[in-house]
Amino acid sequence: MDPILFPTRQSTITLQDITTDNWHRIIRLVVNKDQLTLVPPNVESLCEHQFHLPQSIVKAIYADSIPVGYLRVQQVHKACATDATTTTTTSLATTPSNIIITDQTPTLPGTYQLECFMIDQACQGLGFGTKALIRLQDQLVAQTTTLALVEEKAATNSPITTSIKVSTALFTKVHSDDSPEHFFASVGFSKDATGKEMFKPTILSVH
Repeated sequence: MDPILFPTRQSTITLQDITTDNWHRIIRLVVNKDQLTLVPPNVESLCEHQFHLPQSIVKAIYADSIPVGYLRVQQVHKACATDATTTTTTSLATTPSNIIITDQTPTLPGTYQLECFMIDQACQGLGFGTKALIRLQDQLVAQTTTLALVEEKAATNSPITTSIKVSTALFTKVHSDDSPEHFFASVGFSKDATGKEMFKPTILSVH
């Protein structure tokens, strides 16, 4: 964190690519000590993105010109679905060993798993996480809509749905009062029937 420039609640939040110019700043961002069990170090997550999780999306969260956080989101693969008749899925972090995910593995259009999401300890409590999730949702909706139009699915006037999911498996590792569940619920996420995931759908009508 730059000691001279410090973001405020009025800072503009954007999602930016991680490049050779800023990656070293991103891996230095850390959460509070009592949150360390909830997210892996950013350098570990970036390595997974590079070598293990094809098609994942990583973004740096910026407040004005200052990096304050990091996220990784993965389009859910059909091979990871626990039930073909529902949208309930298994996170890639717990993908069965007999399932091999490649760049050619079919995906569930518009369904994304939030694999990593963090705000630096010095910048928490300023509303940056909420704004970053809004930016992420806007980008994923735009991406899903574009794909639907390319595939001419919109010609049927069928609704286009984008859903962001987050596993609740690690939430129990912290005191219930400090659980990320409260944050995700405050920005519109709901638990699924199993309680193992929280999700936030966005439905767009195409005319």
